[in-house]
Amino acid sequence: METKRFSVAAVIVVVVGFLGAGAVPAAYASAEVAPDVVAAFSDTAIDDVRDQVDTLPALEDAASFGPVHRVYRWSDALVAGDAGDPVTALDEWVAPVLSSSGEALAIYRVWRESPDSVAEFAGVDGDAATAAAIVDVDADAALVSDPTVAAWYAVWDDVATPVGSATFSDIRAGTPVGEVATLVSERTAQAVRDAAPPAGRSFAGWVWGGVGVLAIAAIGVCVGARRRVPVG
Repeated sequence: METKRFSVAAVIVVVVGFLGAGAVPAAYASAEVAPDVVAAFSDTAIDDVRDQVDTLPALEDAASFGPVHRVYRWSDALVAGDAGDPVTALDEWVAPVLSSSGEALAIYRVWRESPDSVAEFAGVDGDAATAAAIVDVDADAALVSDPTVAAWYAVWDDVATPVGSATFSDIRAGTPVGEVATLVSERTAQAVRDAAPPAGRSFAGWVWGGVGVLAIAAIGVCVGARRRVPVG
């Protein structure tokens, strides 16, 4: 049974690696934000945010952006249970949308569709509580998005701390990344097992069937997160 579980984890790594195509190596230290990313969080962008009040009424009070953070995901290694290099940077950035009084209203996301493209609007998340928590995330921490549980974490000094609504996930307090690797790996492997078809199929068919379901679900999450909301 242990050999079979390892095989499931190995297949998961292949799928996650495919879905994470375009990611660049992780770095904990903060770096200067590229000009195209700065431009994507401009005053014009705030005007565009206010145009979306039909979807999120609170955005009518949008006045500025808070600190910009690059977005990371859990690395393939961590998903397989190895926390040696826990995160991988994505070509995505987020910043909290703030009111004129400094209240956090939402999370504004931009991305580069390809490494050679210019950063552009990717979506707005109305989770005000998490937006407020992102304001306080250290600039040197890696801000990790885990769409499989709709949660955000700040990773710094080999500790993952839940951000905002992430406190309702299975990582509810500052946790060493070694423990996080175990939790995420077991959670992902369980999802594959839960997706298994009825008994009677070969083990290989069981694994690939489950991974196929996970891949489709993950792609759906990515598309939903990156789908552009019409502006104006």
